[in-house]
Order: sequence, then C-alpha cells, then structure tokens
Amino acid sequence: MLRSLVLTFALLGLPLAAAADSMSALKEAAKKEANTRLATKLNLPTAAPAEAKVYFIEPADGATVSSPVKVVFGLSGMGVAPAGTQMEGTGHHHLLVDKPTVDVTVPLPASEQVIHFGKGQTETTLTLKPGTHTLQLVFADWKHQPFNPTVASEEITVTVK
Repeated sequence: MLRSLVLTFALLGLPLAAAADSMSALKEAAKKEANTRLATKLNLPTAAPAEAKVYFIEPADGATVSSPVKVVFGLSGMGVAPAGTQMEGTGHHHLLVDKPTVDVTVPLPASEQVIHFGKGQTETTLTLKPGTHTLQLVFADWKHQPFNPTVASEEITVTVK
C-alpha cells in the first residue's frame, strides 16, 4: 500500500512527505474502524466526544407546571439519530423520571421511568401526577447504551399542580 502511494505521489510530482501523511491517516482510520467493530462485538459503551453535553431547554429546574408537561431536550457536541443508526458522534435521548436505578454500562431498559426516544425525538409531552418529580436526560448510542463517559443532564425538579 505504501509503495503504491509513494509511486502515485511521485508520478503526480507531489512530495513524499504527503504520501507518508496519507498513509498515517489511513492507518489511523483503519485502527479506529477496528476498535469500533470490536467494541460493537463486545457490546462495550461507545466513546463520547469530550465536549458532548445534554440539557433541558424546558421546563426549568424548580418550575411549577401543569400536566401534561412539555419537555424540550438540548444537546451540544453531538448529533441526534434514530436508535439503530450506528454513526459516529450521534445517539438518541432517554428521559429518566423520578430517579430510577439504571446501569449505565449496559443498554437502558424501557419502562415508565426510563422513556426511550429512539426515533430521534428532541421533545415530548409528559403526563405527570400532581406533586414533585425529578427529570434527567441520558444520551445513548445506537443500541440504547449510555456513552462512556456518560452524557447526562443535571437532574431537575418540577412541581406539577
């Protein structure tokens, strides 16, 4: 492979340093692809970009609301894609209601307290009984598994009147 790149660059009159840089980039891409395949095969968490952040746009922490409650999700440093879409830097939202116990090292189970947004939704209307409730967002990969490190919002509290 390197010999063919060197020959191609020489025929095009390009510097050999560019061939070496191209070869390094190809090796790095192949290594990354192999790591992704292995992580998928072993069902390991997908790496999260360092700048990834998930948060609530609404409601605000401490808000008093009426049911149904409009909940709008915010995300930066990543993109939203439907569950099952294996594309680097993307995932989908999960909403935790009233502090369920979850294991972030495995795919999140769907329940009344762990709501999946596998179609790539970025907002919902949530029916909550009167009283105080906690909400938290967890962003997960194509297989519903939280990223590593976990991309989760701060927990917020709302009071439903």
